[in-house]
Amino acid sequence: MFQTFLLTGLLVFASYAVFSDNIKRSVIYLGIFSLIMTLTYLNYNAPDVALAEAAIGVGISTVMYLVATKKFSIYDICYVNEDVEVFNDESISEIMSNVVRPLEKFLERTEGFEPQLAYTNHPIDKIMREDNHDFYIHRKGNLTYLYGNKSDRVFLDIVANMDKVIKDIKDIRVIYMDEVGKSEGDE
Repeated sequence: MFQTFLLTGLLVFASYAVFSDNIKRSVIYLGIFSLIMTLTYLNYNAPDVALAEAAIGVGISTVMYLVATKKFSIYDICYVNEDVEVFNDESISEIMSNVVRPLEKFLERTEGFEPQLAYTNHPIDKIMREDNHDFYIHRKGNLTYLYGNKSDRVFLDIVANMDKVIKDIKDIRVIYMDEVGKSEGDE
């Protein structure tokens, strides 16, 4: 029974690692796969191989993969909703299906970027002054504003494919930060 559990776990986590859309999740699944492989070797009375698998598969390889993925291109997105007092799982799950997941899939499949999302309820002006993100999504009442630079090719692709990427939000306004900055400087 225990052998069946181990072998099924190996098959499941190998599949997760191969078919995952997210590179970092794939690395985590590979680490879990190596851990289950270590337990399998121990179950088959091969402690020397189990120690080698634990050291190499779980330890060194996972760390090396994570360091390699850190060099992978990351697109930094900040979601701002000033109407929310505290961001919790409930407020994040509200936007997960109609904003976050479609954006993640679009960036990973078409642009080759790993999206990194930050959530905040601080004022958008303060966030844009103090933090440096590639792209801002600002929710204010029923309106959704997308802030980005006109020189940012990825942002322009998101805007061009907005009807495919963000389907459930109807009233979206796009603001180019570099144009707003120039017009404010001219005044």
